This record gives sequence, C-alpha cells and structure tokens, in this order.
Amino acid sequence: TAAGVEVSGRVMTPDGRGLRNATVTITDSKGVQRTATTGSFGSYSFEDVEAGSSFVMGVTSKRYRFSSRVINVTDSLTNVDFVGME
Repeated sequence: TAAGVEVSGRVMTPDGRGLRNATVTITDSKGVQRTATTGSFGSYSFEDVEAGSSFVMGVTSKRYRFSSRVINVTDSLTNVDFVGME
C-alpha cells in the first residue's frame, strides 16, 4: 500500500486573512470524502492521505465561493491554499 502523507494549507479571504470554520473536502478517485474544518488562522490539515493518487479538493464557506482543484499527491504537500472569491 502507498504511504500516508500529509496535505495541508490555508483558506483565506480575498484580502488574504485566514478564514476560520470553513470546510475543506478532499475526495479520492472512488468518491470517498474526508473533511477538515479550518482553525482560527484558516489552517487545515489532512493526515494519512494516500501517496501516488489524485484528489479533488474544495472549500465551502458561508461567506465566500472557492474554486475546486485537482491535486496529485506524491509526497506531503503544504501550502495547498485556497483564496475566496467575492
């Protein structure tokens, strides 16, 4: 089995401030979803993510819209940041 790695980053407002209580979702190729809630500075982290796979990541928030993105995980990823749109 592939090693579990970490995927982390921040969710920010359009002006660059951390957004707390946003929900970050990571979905694997089988459609299995995991979620994390951002902390007070907009930080989130997923542990034990399968390396060698692609995932769709998205953010939901009451105040802002976010574009989803596909990430290819080969090793731990930091700075997978999302910036809200007005």
